Amino acid sequence: MIDRFLRSLVTKEWTIGKKKPFTIGFLDILLLVCATVFAGYIRFALRDVVAGDYKMFFEPWVATLREAGGGIKGLGAHFDYVDYTTPYLLILSFISICPLWNTLYLMKMVSIFFDLVAAIAVALIVYECTKDRNKAYMTYTIMLFLPTVVVNGALWAQCDIIFSSFVMLSILFLLKDKPNTSLIFYGIAFSFKLQTLFIAPLYLMLWVKKKIALKHFLWLPVVYFIAVIPSWIAGQNLWDLLTVYFFQANGEMDIYALSHKFPNIYQIIGTDSFLREYADAGVYFTLAVLMVLLYYMARKDFTFTKSLILRMGMFYVMVVVYFLPHMHERYGILADLLAVAIAMTDFKRYFYVPLVAVTCSFAGYQMYLRQDTVIPLWVYAIAYLLLMLKLGFDIYREITAEHAAKAAS
Repeated sequence: MIDRFLRSLVTKEWTIGKKKPFTIGFLDILLLVCATVFAGYIRFALRDVVAGDYKMFFEPWVATLREAGGGIKGLGAHFDYVDYTTPYLLILSFISICPLWNTLYLMKMVSIFFDLVAAIAVALIVYECTKDRNKAYMTYTIMLFLPTVVVNGALWAQCDIIFSSFVMLSILFLLKDKPNTSLIFYGIAFSFKLQTLFIAPLYLMLWVKKKIALKHFLWLPVVYFIAVIPSWIAGQNLWDLLTVYFFQANGEMDIYALSHKFPNIYQIIGTDSFLREYADAGVYFTLAVLMVLLYYMARKDFTFTKSLILRMGMFYVMVVVYFLPHMHERYGILADLLAVAIAMTDFKRYFYVPLVAVTCSFAGYQMYLRQDTVIPLWVYAIAYLLLMLKLGFDIYREITAEHAAKAAS
């Protein structure tokens, strides 16, 4: 009797909804619940780890916000140095007056919440591309255990997953052909982090191919302006709020190394020589590479498939973080998330993509957190380069073949 009941439970499925019915099975629910619980326990085990960034920056910032009154009022605080925008400072300001747990736990909980958002977003991207709910469930599970995702927030107390989640939601709605919603999410991501621009060339190409209109890009300044209003109300200078990214881009805080432990080209040529010269040259070289790529792709007649959007997005992110100077360990996170989506939409061709991308990215994390790696970072830098070239070659071959076929017809 018990055997029969358990066997029937294993194959049990439920249909939810009438207009757009959705079927989910007992095993699916078991997988999702267990994945979420186990991922939660992993993060719980990391709760007391205190990284240097927390002691040096986050803890003093929260103390300053608390002294200014916390909440929206706290945004009127004056810092000796802070390079975060209003949305995250607002989160920190409310954390500063929250009596439930200590600052470290609360910061990590915010990031952990967005771990879930990112996992759901990437799973929905995979479902949108494949219409395979099993692949979507597996994607959600993989995302929760992705090393760079786990360590970024739960161990390091960083917040890169927040802007990354909104970028993933933006891509989801690109795939659904809803550019307004997509650019709203992209604007929210931009209001959190400048690194949102790493994937901007994809959006530019989508505009060239008439998948996005210029009017949709207006959401970026609109959303960003809305995002700074709380700090403006609290008494901050509006111009300073609007130009905070120019201060960040100036890079004076990062000038001491060409690469801050990210496995890119500077790990091969050296991170501590010709600091200003290579830094300036690296910026212009990166822009030149992007210009050539955009020029070539803009001249080709090809169709933006869902798979191509994902691969081109990851490729552009990799190009930027590989050649741009002053890249931190965490700046490849968008590529990590897209790598999972690419592999799960076409596993036979691209199963290796997240293995290489995440391993290389995680090596940078280890260099910061442990101050050491078993394999030198320049080895990971070469592996990252080879992956980037492989993705780029696949994109080149695909769009060139389609362009030739259309020209011949």
